[in-house]
Amino acid sequence: MKVIPVHTGFPGRSHRGYLGLSGAYLVVGSRLLLYDTLGFGEREGLYARLEVLGVSPLDVTGVVLSHLHFDHAANADLFPWAEVYVHEAELRHAERVAKDPRLDPACLAHLPKALPRLTAFPEGPLEEGLSLLHLPGHTPGLLGLAVEGVGVLASDAVKSRFDLEGPPAPPCLDPERALKSRERLYRFPRLFPGHDVPLRREGDRFLPEGEACLEVALPHGAKVTLKL
Repeated sequence: MKVIPVHTGFPGRSHRGYLGLSGAYLVVGSRLLLYDTLGFGEREGLYARLEVLGVSPLDVTGVVLSHLHFDHAANADLFPWAEVYVHEAELRHAERVAKDPRLDPACLAHLPKALPRLTAFPEGPLEEGLSLLHLPGHTPGLLGLAVEGVGVLASDAVKSRFDLEGPPAPPCLDPERALKSRERLYRFPRLFPGHDVPLRREGDRFLPEGEACLEVALPHGAKVTLKL
């Protein structure tokens, strides 16, 4: 099994709200899976990045959506031929949010209706070497993906290296359940957060594998680079 970053995430927020720069990963096994699909502003960039990696979108036969927040699931409709996996609790949550968006403004409550090959999936084996983990807290149906011989794709069960201790990073719908979910992840050798570079366990600590980097292009050719 192999995990290939499409993009790694970047943590933080501006005075206008969360940056929403999440990670997405290709998982290479008996077939090609995509874990999460990035946010609205990255629709063209997602296809471009796959091309750089030598992957046609048609090669992706499965998409695992960790949850239905806009920064992770916005581009799932770009893969209408792929089987899309969402936890059943997340789908029930979306139904509630569709009736009252104030419950979770980040949730794309109507997205499931746009996914022709949607599968509601509980926790358990997805295929040989891959297991879906129910990690509720951030949202009711957050799904992690355990990859044999590699580690765990954790999404916003651990948003970044700064979310490994203390209270769960906001927004979090159920902090108590989020803490219990986070504890399940400490046994893995590598952890792929929702908004950071991969983390590798060394002893009782997780250390980042390199820098999280964000380059912002401004008018007239100016650029600003942020690194963590």
